Amino acid sequence: MSIKLTLFHVSLVTVYFYGIYYDAYNVAPSGSRAELHRNNIGGRCKYLTHLDLLLQCGFFGLCVLNDFIGSESPVYARRSLLQRLRDWLFTTLVLPMGVFVSCIFWALYAVDRELIFPASLDSWFPGWLNHIMHTLPAIGAIAELYSVCHCFQKGIKMYYPILVAYFLYLSWICYIAYAAGFWVYPVFEVLDMKGRTIFLAALLLPNLLFVHLGPKLHNKIWGSSTKSQGKRKGKKE
Repeated sequence: MSIKLTLFHVSLVTVYFYGIYYDAYNVAPSGSRAELHRNNIGGRCKYLTHLDLLLQCGFFGLCVLNDFIGSESPVYARRSLLQRLRDWLFTTLVLPMGVFVSCIFWALYAVDRELIFPASLDSWFPGWLNHIMHTLPAIGAIAELYSVCHCFQKGIKMYYPILVAYFLYLSWICYIAYAAGFWVYPVFEVLDMKGRTIFLAALLLPNLLFVHLGPKLHNKIWGSSTKSQGKRKGKKE
């Protein structure tokens, strides 16, 4: 067990957990639109960023558990159940979802922040919490990719988890729009039905792209023979 790696995992779990805790008790101004949205159907679990925060926190909690009672074997057959679950979760959901959330949020923010994070939120939603939710997921996932040798899925089955997650969340926000009469994100309110359909379909592409790029970046860092060696590229045995 690497002390530095465990401290890295513990630090991320702590930061994510505090972010979730603070957000749970960070109350929007009474009567504001933000209060209506946050307390309405689904609560905070209607926001992809919140769901991703739960995913990231749970994953790094699993990493801590694996650091203590799991394994870190470079040979697939010798990997513990915890290590296999860690690798599967990271490579299929945590890495692509973390990068996707950060990239899409800040891209829309740069175009027109009112479409994703209205300026009215700044008075009560702290900037550091915004970065925990929308910046740290990409940084933490990429740091994990660089720090730990993971075993990636092969073939088309590698894309199944992100596809299932995408369509489940798409169904969830469409149900909220139907049942509660509002869209979770303001960007959908300025689009017509055709625009929403194109936009939602287009969002699937970066998800698939990030899943595709994961193993390629991993192999550049660790080398193409990571299953048998488990050593970062350039390191001596």
